[in-house]
Amino acid sequence: MGRKVRKKGRIGIVINTAVKPSRDILLGVMDSIHSANCGKPLLFHAGSATSPANLKAFVEAGLDGMIFCGVRLDILMEFARIVPVRPPVVICTYVPLTEEERYVLGHGGEVVLDNESIGAQAADFFIGHGLRNFAFLGANVFRERVAGEIRCDAFRRRLEERLGTNVTFSKCVVGVVADNEDFWELGNGDTEKWITSLPHSCGVLVNGDREAVNLLSICRRYGIKVPDDLEVLGINNSHGFCEQARPAISSLCPDLARCAKEAVDMLSALIANPDLPAKRRKVMVGTCKLVERGSTSNGEYGHVVARAREYIIKNACGGIDVSDVVRTVKVSRRLLEKRVREATGQSVLDMIQKVRLESVCRLLSTTSLPIADVTTRSGYELTSNLGRLFRRTFGMSMREYRLQHGSKT
Repeated sequence: MGRKVRKKGRIGIVINTAVKPSRDILLGVMDSIHSANCGKPLLFHAGSATSPANLKAFVEAGLDGMIFCGVRLDILMEFARIVPVRPPVVICTYVPLTEEERYVLGHGGEVVLDNESIGAQAADFFIGHGLRNFAFLGANVFRERVAGEIRCDAFRRRLEERLGTNVTFSKCVVGVVADNEDFWELGNGDTEKWITSLPHSCGVLVNGDREAVNLLSICRRYGIKVPDDLEVLGINNSHGFCEQARPAISSLCPDLARCAKEAVDMLSALIANPDLPAKRRKVMVGTCKLVERGSTSNGEYGHVVARAREYIIKNACGGIDVSDVVRTVKVSRRLLEKRVREATGQSVLDMIQKVRLESVCRLLSTTSLPIADVTTRSGYELTSNLGRLFRRTFGMSMREYRLQHGSKT
């Protein structure tokens, strides 16, 4: 007798493409549907222009079930009122639905991020670094503002549970221009004042990676060193922001693949049995992966990068190359390059060149040494090669640099 094949349903997926976690959920849903062979996905990318009317038209395309993620709940509530008869709905959300929302949305299900576990994990991470000063930075953005409050409360509660009252804690929530847009309103300077007032050796949990980028920008403006003065930990692990920031941002990455799988499993069960028990209609997902980069210290690879940097600073002008750094830190070249790139956004050779060029600039501006001597003292063999690199980096020759920056005495 052949294996029983589950009937496939036509699943509609409605997301807000402006929100990175929603895009991750979409990819996870597609993978889950494919691996489980349980549905024919009909994809609909919904941005901030989503309305109850176009959702109604989407349903009328003929769906057996729907998954929503990142779509404003007021839109979903209105959609539920104008489309009283609809297929089962599963909502992936940052915070649990209220009783009213559950009632209006009907016999659907919800997959919810366990924000309390995110806050607690961040606290444990910073405590492990020996910190006693802590802060939380959030933004008044869409549904994330509610999730941020839960994360902040759990963060502070875990700090007090483990460290008692022997801690400092500060909180700031910045404004935004409009819903769904993470643009800061910085006109009155309150955010800058808050950041510059934080005590040093402080762990800052930031409720989003874009906000963390803005924080780093302010730190650079005011000479606050990250991670030496402030350690910065974001949430969501948005690669475009985290890896390109300087320093690259450490971030907590919620298990969105599991959220997607839970959503597909729940929706498949609802399609098969619309009277699914209430206890099976809600799942909390709390597991987070911590991806550590250069904005925090003493982490998984912080010591390796620190040893490499220390060795390069001391020896770059002595003619070292990348293989010398590899032998010193005692890891493979591939691993060293990966960890340095993630922590600093540079290659090992970039780090060496940076120190050497700093030496060239210093010697040009403070001494009258011939260019050839500046070249050798900075670890270069050929003046012609250095000359091309210098012009490419600074847009002028070494002689022109000396004329502009050399001592006038």
